[in-house]
Order: sequence, then structure tokens, then C-alpha cells
Amino acid sequence: MKIALIAAFAISLLMAFFAVQNSQYTQVTFLGWYFDGPLVIILLITFGTGVLTSFLALLPGSVRKSIEISKLKSKLAECSTHRAALEKSQQTKESQPQKGTGEESPRPEA
Repeated sequence: MKIALIAAFAISLLMAFFAVQNSQYTQVTFLGWYFDGPLVIILLITFGTGVLTSFLALLPGSVRKSIEISKLKSKLAECSTHRAALEKSQQTKESQPQKGTGEESPRPEA
């Protein structure tokens, strides 16, 4: 926990230095519209857009894997239940005396 706190503090400090050093205004032109603003804001918006685009690109695969994992878990539960039933029936068969083997059970003496 302390390492995460120290890392967050270090990243915040680096971002503050970045913002101070890149505070000049600049103009961005794209498809007929333009935006005037501090360079740091433009860079952060660009970075955020890239992160969002990456997240959206990875989302379908992640959802597909999650659905597949859910199906496999339910199938595993079904197989485990079936296995337990088979083991129980096997134990029942082993505990019953076998007929037709020629062995008779001992008679109790009166």
C-alpha cells in the first residue's frame, strides 16, 4: 500500500512539473474546427482519448472471454455434480453383497 501511495505521489509530482513547463497556449486545427488552449490540456485530452480508444478496442474481447469463463464454470459445476452422483452410485454398488458368486453369508447361530 505504501508503494502505491509513493508511486501516485511521484506521478502527481511529475505531472505538476509537466504542466508548469508546458503552459504556453497553442492552437489545434482538425477537420475545419480549431481549439486554442494550454499545451498541457491539449496533450492530456489527447492522452485521455487514446486511453479511451484502447479501452473500447479491448472491451469486446474481454466481454467475450468473461462470457466463455461463465459458461465453462457452469459446465464444470454440472460435471462435478454428475461425478459425485457416479461416485455415490459406485459406492452403493460396492457396499451391496454380490449375488451369484457362490459365496454365502454366514448364518447366525441360534
